[in-house]
Amino acid sequence: MDHNDFFNEEEFLEKVKDAAAEGARKGAGGGFEKGLFRMLLLKMMIPALVVVALMMLVLPRISLGGSIKDLFTVDAPVENHDLTLANKGILGYTVADFQDAVLKDSTKLKELEVLSYKVTDAATLTKTGLMNIKAFTKTQLITYHGTAVYSVDLSKITRDSIKLDEENKKVVIEIPHAQLKPINIQAEEIEFGDVDKGLLAFGDLTMTPDQMKEVQVEAQKKMEAKLIEEKIVDEADRFGKLAVWEIYQPIIAGVSSQYSLEVVFAK
Repeated sequence: MDHNDFFNEEEFLEKVKDAAAEGARKGAGGGFEKGLFRMLLLKMMIPALVVVALMMLVLPRISLGGSIKDLFTVDAPVENHDLTLANKGILGYTVADFQDAVLKDSTKLKELEVLSYKVTDAATLTKTGLMNIKAFTKTQLITYHGTAVYSVDLSKITRDSIKLDEENKKVVIEIPHAQLKPINIQAEEIEFGDVDKGLLAFGDLTMTPDQMKEVQVEAQKKMEAKLIEEKIVDEADRFGKLAVWEIYQPIIAGVSSQYSLEVVFAK
């Protein structure tokens, strides 16, 4: 049975008030000193009765599996938090924890893709015939189209990566540089040009699967070299910082609107 079935909170508090008022009226009917004493006594008793009433309202709501001592559990000391916004001693404190908020969210996104870049490279396949005479030679142009993907590994963000700049009201997060994942070359994106044959060369130019794989691996190496030459990683880093800022700035602002976020690369 619910305790509310036999205990009405509003009715109980109303009875306490009525009892206090009745006591005050009776006290006023006696002698002045006696009435004054009763009035003082009632003034001390009324707050006590209210406290008892409130305890009777609160205690039944405590789960049976819990404990009354849980009501008086003391929070961790202020020094265990990132930033103290207000400390009123025994009256409590207000703190902001940026590290916990950031690290909790970074577990959701282990690897953040920040840039996808199309890259192309071509290879010329040549097969010579009898005595390497050009008349027996066959050549073919093969064009490879790949997708280069750069990502930032958020799992490398630790507590040491998150620093608090109280003077400038900033939270500084250090992130790793963007890294290139293996270039993906889809088979359907490979273009085979026409076979250029010498006068005495016949048939198509064919390769074994192992030879095809070897040519593709070499094409990937040339694509990676082209990406380095064109400094695409710098663009990936720029997008990486922006992407990380967009993820964590709302989190920092949610902890404390007084602080902004700065994203830098770990040294």
